[in-house]
Amino acid sequence: MGMAASQARWISLAARKTNVEYEGQQINQARTALANESSQLWNELYNMEVPTAPSTTEFTTTQYTFENGDSTQTISEIQPAEYTDIDGLNYNSYVTYFSEISEYTGIRNTNSNPQVQYVPATGTSDGYYMVGTKKLASLNTVDRTDTSATGDWGTYCAQLDQISADWPNTQVAKDWQNFRTNGDLTALDNIYFWADNSSHINFVTKTATAGDSLDACITDKALALHSYYADYQTANKELSKYGIIEYDANGRATSLQLEGSSVVYSLKATSVTDENAYNDAMNNYNYQQQVYEKKVQDINAKTEKIQTEDRTLELRLKALDTEQNALQTEMDAVHKIISKNIDSTFKTFSS
Repeated sequence: MGMAASQARWISLAARKTNVEYEGQQINQARTALANESSQLWNELYNMEVPTAPSTTEFTTTQYTFENGDSTQTISEIQPAEYTDIDGLNYNSYVTYFSEISEYTGIRNTNSNPQVQYVPATGTSDGYYMVGTKKLASLNTVDRTDTSATGDWGTYCAQLDQISADWPNTQVAKDWQNFRTNGDLTALDNIYFWADNSSHINFVTKTATAGDSLDACITDKALALHSYYADYQTANKELSKYGIIEYDANGRATSLQLEGSSVVYSLKATSVTDENAYNDAMNNYNYQQQVYEKKVQDINAKTEKIQTEDRTLELRLKALDTEQNALQTEMDAVHKIISKNIDSTFKTFSS
């Protein structure tokens, strides 16, 4: 190989070696970037909060009850309090509990398919309304001289007063208040009544601007007739009173004396779990668990992809290392040839 050819070959090998080294640097930088990305994914996985399943104890509370006659009263809240009544009795708690209370209430009936009809007057009788098989009478026909609580008029007054209080926007209530306030007897002509099979006195309106009346139901058989009566209804009501509560050594309430009463009730403690709240918490846990597992799967998939890319770059780096060693070996060989050419050239002119 001539001097010029050897030099050209060495330059070519040096250029190729430089390219290999540059490509190796690029691969190392790419692997560093992949390592940083993998580290970020690891930190993200490490900082993720693992969902914790709810425990029933978190939703279980101690509920106190006491017997008052034949009914069981349930205490919903006990608050610490300091109160002294006019008799000098000191109360240490403010107790909220549910109690069955019977209250006189205005009640509305919805009479579907009421079969309202009007029977016209004849020579021997006046016209009248019927609801089903029940004959109705106008309130204005009732004897108003007996106002006692046991008389018909006194009873009707008490019922209509309660209906008006509970259903003030109805035509029955408006007519009744017109009579009560203004003494308008014509208002009573618009109120009709009958006794149903349960002995409840039902009051209805003859005519109203709304569709809820006898005349409207005669015109339109599809309408539902609303009637109103008053009766005692039992319902759970929330009451709050001051009380004296005694506790045992474990801090559990054992007895209760309510304000205004000398009766001391024994308290029964039971553990009650709020199943609805627990189920909601469990559903939320299951959802959070699915979200967590999905994030873990995504991170694992990204990590696997990074590892695959890194292995590919590692193999390429090894190939470049092998290529660089081969280039270095060939460059050393070419360098020897060049050295020999130099030696032989200079020896030609030496003595």
